[in-house]
Amino acid sequence: MRIRLFDPAANPRFDDLPWAVPLAEWDHARLVELPVGLHRNVVRFVEYDGQFYALKELPLRLARREFQLLRTLNEGGLPVVAAVALVDQRGEADAALITRFLHDAVPFRHVFRERPGLDVAEMLVESMATLLARLHTAGFYWGDCSLSNSLFRRDDVRLAGYALDTETSELHDQISDGQRAADIESAIVNIAGGLADLAAAGEVPIDLDPFEVAPRVGEVYTAIWGELHGASMYSAADPTEFEGRLARLHDLGFGVREAVITEADEPGTFVFRPAEIADGHHRSELHRLTGVLAREHQARRLLEHIAEHHAASQDRLGRAVPLEVGAHQWLSDVFDPVMAVFPAGTVSTLERPQLLIDVLDLHAEESGETTEGLLGAARRVAADAVAGRRNADAR
Repeated sequence: MRIRLFDPAANPRFDDLPWAVPLAEWDHARLVELPVGLHRNVVRFVEYDGQFYALKELPLRLARREFQLLRTLNEGGLPVVAAVALVDQRGEADAALITRFLHDAVPFRHVFRERPGLDVAEMLVESMATLLARLHTAGFYWGDCSLSNSLFRRDDVRLAGYALDTETSELHDQISDGQRAADIESAIVNIAGGLADLAAAGEVPIDLDPFEVAPRVGEVYTAIWGELHGASMYSAADPTEFEGRLARLHDLGFGVREAVITEADEPGTFVFRPAEIADGHHRSELHRLTGVLAREHQARRLLEHIAEHHAASQDRLGRAVPLEVGAHQWLSDVFDPVMAVFPAGTVSTLERPQLLIDVLDLHAEESGETTEGLLGAARRVAADAVAGRRNADAR
């Protein structure tokens, strides 16, 4: 047995597991049951000190390829699971790829159960289209895009999608139009099939038509790709369209590191085309200002709250205050006190932004009916979070 382990100071050694035995036959104290989608390979989960890891068994050539691909994507900060180790030389058993389990992420089947009353289908469409656009921009050809090969996390009122199985994927300097089209076509077919399976099991709203929903992924993707890479015209005398294009990119969660501006045929008119896209516009800004790690739409929501808090502080002081100073004041006045309400050990770093948003939403709903402040709302959200975790542990 041989373990190729990434970052041994931060990850377990995994040397106490019965690697000579195929995963399907394991009976070990570290095994845990977690929500999982459909897989062509055997997948098991183990726990080390509260962190869960997914173990996937597959032929050595594919395991090596996927491990290296995921490591490259991880270093680029792309929305895929984190590769931790590759285990080979297991005797008769195939190699095993170990990835870190995405906390607070669920398969698409569970999204419909956990978010009743919302237009989950449209949220999944937007999430999958955005995920594909992010991956394609980085030169990543998925080759097997489907709901079953994805996981989803709450991101304010939206969903953030992550790619799972990537053994058929490829990474290029630049993806071709043909590869993009193939990925989109495969995604539409697979997403329609995944939703049809849920519809047959009665797990989606009765009026949801999988074969109407799935093509929306291609439509939304085309609109996003156009914003990311298409050209647009603007007037130097009135650059409203230029400013609107940047605002739309920011709304999608992207910034522009470099752009090309060329003069058009009509005097005073220019063509703008992004040349280098920066992913995670709001995430980067929130982390720069506060050090808080969040998903993209969570970060956007918290930046809006920071701006409101900053403006109110300036009004009280009667003078201008740098935004960086206002952000640190927001940490002291809002973020840290709210997080202190949650019992130690019950909130992970990546859960905190969503919990704060839940607190802000509850406080806004109750502000007209009660004089209780933000901390009162925090105590109620904390109680619900602890109860939900206990129920999950019981299951």
